Amino acid sequence: MTIRQCFDRFIADRMVYCADKTIRTYTMHLDLFLRWLSNTYGPIEQIGFEQFPSSDNIFTNYILYLRSKSSCKNVTIRSYARSIKAFLAYCYEEDLCQDYLKKVKLPKDDSLPKQPLLEEEVLLLDSCFDKKTIKGIRNYCIVHLMLDCGLRSQEVRSLCFEHLDPAHNLLHIYVSKECKSRITMIPGFLLDAISSYQFLEQRRSGVIFHGLRDNAPLSENALKQIFSDLKAESGITRLHAHLLRHTFATSYLMGGGNLEFLRVLLGHYDYTVTKNYSSLAAQYRMLGIPVYKLDPIFFRVLP
Repeated sequence: MTIRQCFDRFIADRMVYCADKTIRTYTMHLDLFLRWLSNTYGPIEQIGFEQFPSSDNIFTNYILYLRSKSSCKNVTIRSYARSIKAFLAYCYEEDLCQDYLKKVKLPKDDSLPKQPLLEEEVLLLDSCFDKKTIKGIRNYCIVHLMLDCGLRSQEVRSLCFEHLDPAHNLLHIYVSKECKSRITMIPGFLLDAISSYQFLEQRRSGVIFHGLRDNAPLSENALKQIFSDLKAESGITRLHAHLLRHTFATSYLMGGGNLEFLRVLLGHYDYTVTKNYSSLAAQYRMLGIPVYKLDPIFFRVLP
């Protein structure tokens, strides 16, 4: 079987259960890897893994190749490596290649710590919203669903009025990453804001957030534009959608929350990502840095 056929089988396997965005990431990262294989060993449409020298570890060699590029940071290499590891692990499990991943260590993460939003910065953001207008109250709700509930961008865009449980301050998330569902809490002030938006837009069911010029649910590009405009208006140059979720996680741990509860609230499969917030939260708490504080509702369930 050629390398190209192995790649096609891998993508077909992943398309059964992975999100479109994940498939695009696999394809983009693996395209670079396959081009390197073609340039190094020959056309991937004609050769298979068995034609590589047994002494060559193609995973190690590709990592070394990326490290030789001065513009390629360790964090970028580690990002590419996740897709390649998934592909090579699949091929090994299908008995298509040898175990190229055994005992291979990746470069240490050299990414800069993501600084969560401070209390004064959130006040600055809130001053950008005219909550008497549909646009203003809509954008306020979107920002605070990410900031005060830890929602992802796609979860906000897919949120329906039927997913809200105002009587118990609960929010049901059904369209999530890897199709996992979960329940989280939603503060009263945010429920009130959504109710105000509902009143202004005169919508009682279905997806909550829509574009201003049409009746279609808010698109991914429209959401990106909201944050682009907010970055320019607020002057917070590091602002992006995921920073709000990052602030939620850091603030939750600073406020006394534990990792297991945070993992559940964020919808993480395991602690691999969740534990990254622990050290940063401890540092900010030790230094007394005024990170934005979550509503007390998130800490009433602590044992």
